[in-house]
Amino acid sequence: MIERPEDLEALRSALARSPVTVLTGPRQVGKSTLARVVADDWDGAVTRFDLEDPRHAARLAEPMLALEDFTGLVIIDEAQHSPALFPVLRVLADRAPRAATFLVLGSASPDLVGLASESLAGRVELVELGGLRVSNVGTDKIDRLWLHGGLPLSLIHI
Repeated sequence: MIERPEDLEALRSALARSPVTVLTGPRQVGKSTLARVVADDWDGAVTRFDLEDPRHAARLAEPMLALEDFTGLVIIDEAQHSPALFPVLRVLADRAPRAATFLVLGSASPDLVGLASESLAGRVELVELGGLRVSNVGTDKIDRLWLHGGLPLSLIHI
């Protein structure tokens, strides 16, 4: 795994400040990997959903019933597949005391950011994950980083 300390710190800070954090970025940029690192270090329960997994999508077909009892960190990957999720997250984010922190991942799209911003105004923090930086891979790999798009898989497998 390629270390991404700046992105990891930005994500951890957002999670500490807001009941809902949306992590966006292009496909294969490392959103799920970064979420896994945060989950491994989380102090408390961690629940994960991947909405590209039909079993997880079925469990979240009724998002309020599925999510209301969870505590700790709840990670929902590929959230752009479930627009009905965002109004439910607003209700769950407003609970006092805060029972869960939600980390919502999705490919960078105006739809996802718009849904989160509109439904979760004042309750959400957006973190955008871009390609790798030179500081992540070292100056000796700057040509590979530039020529192969800066995405983790393109750098690891070449």
